[in-house]
Amino acid sequence: MILKDFLLSLQFLTIINIKNDAPIDEKSFGRSVIFLPLIGLLIGVLLVITSKISFAILPVLISDAIVLIVLIIITGGLHVDGFADTIDGFAGGKNKDDILRIMKDSRIGTFGVVGIVMLLLTKYLSIYSLQEDIKYFILIAMPVIGRWSVLPMGLFFKYARIDGGTGKIFAESIRLKELIIGTIMALAIIIPLFRLKGFLMLAVIFIVTLLIGRYSKRKINGITGDVFGATIEINELIILILSQLV
Repeated sequence: MILKDFLLSLQFLTIINIKNDAPIDEKSFGRSVIFLPLIGLLIGVLLVITSKISFAILPVLISDAIVLIVLIIITGGLHVDGFADTIDGFAGGKNKDDILRIMKDSRIGTFGVVGIVMLLLTKYLSIYSLQEDIKYFILIAMPVIGRWSVLPMGLFFKYARIDGGTGKIFAESIRLKELIIGTIMALAIIIPLFRLKGFLMLAVIFIVTLLIGRYSKRKINGITGDVFGATIEINELIILILSQLV
């Protein structure tokens, strides 16, 4: 049961496709949310391996670009797409219905394009600016804490779309128990790397997540799957920026 839920979470959040003939029900899908930090750990380990191998044969400028490309590829661009849709909707929509319509549109607008360019450029420069002694630790912490932030977002804010969707299943599956288990899991990964600074990172991301959620609630009376993706992307960037300060 646990393995099935983990593989389901892995399959949804990455491009890794595990063949499983068992039917996927909403209950199993909901239980898989507790594994978000662990999926982040696997992504982080992949980024570290990519960085080590590419840096051994390529200049650091190119190596860090490859790390960012791998991060996008392994997630299938899911969160970047959510970020772009959220930027498009919030910047271009006049009311809740208009914003949700724009966010659901598969086409990307000017605001979304500019948002993606600025996001990825800042992420790349932040990765390139990481000090060598903490670089690999940050590459692990970034996806772990970014995905953990989905848990408080889903717990404290309701889903905005009436017609539902994958994001709704996630949001409605997150209760206090899931947040506690996910937080313990995230801390078990982060504390050995950063000690007390790990608590600070999680606290800052918790506050940022609540601010994003409150803003989304004001705009569309809740959150969506796209907002989940945008939250992950923003919080990953915050972790990279924080690493320059602590």
